[in-house]
Amino acid sequence: MTNKQKQDFIYWFELKRLSTSTIAKYSNQAHNRIFKELKISFYELKVLTDLQDLLIKVKRLEKQMPNDPKRMYSSAVSNYIKYKIHSETPDNHHQDLDYLIDVEETLARTTSLPTHIVTPRDSTGLISGTTNQFSRNKRVGAHAIQLANYTCQIDSNHRLFISRKTKKNYVEAHHLIPIAYQAMFEHSIDTIENIVSLCSSCHRMVHFGLDTSRIELLEQLYNRFKNQLRLVGTPIKFKDLLELYGIDQTLY
Repeated sequence: MTNKQKQDFIYWFELKRLSTSTIAKYSNQAHNRIFKELKISFYELKVLTDLQDLLIKVKRLEKQMPNDPKRMYSSAVSNYIKYKIHSETPDNHHQDLDYLIDVEETLARTTSLPTHIVTPRDSTGLISGTTNQFSRNKRVGAHAIQLANYTCQIDSNHRLFISRKTKKNYVEAHHLIPIAYQAMFEHSIDTIENIVSLCSSCHRMVHFGLDTSRIELLEQLYNRFKNQLRLVGTPIKFKDLLELYGIDQTLY
């Protein structure tokens, strides 16, 4: 299993057109140093929460190193998490639809927004019975939409139709940092600070539009939310966000 995972990881890097030396640095050198220090091989970890725990330990290990490793070791684990997500995470279309329906049902039952909302910093857990699908709290999504006053945060003039459940402008909750990548973060990304309110058209464009259009929308949202993401312990660079959406960064 370990050898196959390693070879598949290397092949994933090759598809990304990384240099041979860079691939060796992450797949061999970093892995071997992590195993030496922590006695853990990331090639043997099958569950994303186990990889998440390893990433936290490796980041702490880097801080103790006398020489600056330039995040080589945590980057190796982060890249392995991305590889696992890209290669093993199933199509979540039905799960996404269920989440949107649950958020709508929650909004329909909610009469008022609490004056102060505290979302947990602890990472969200996996959906019961899965090894790579993180859960989402419908109440957090509903609160984010209420805070946005049921408007699209790309353009408040986007009013496609009135929801028959809420009797308000229909919008959808979208995780700016995709929830699939929760394992790359120590703190929860299922938070109000990471959830944007989008009309269904903008939501679909972010997922399925041309990369040039997606970059434009994501940059607008990123500039609006980046400071609050940093404040809740989930900072991310824009180029890294684009990578999570599978966008060709040469277009940016």
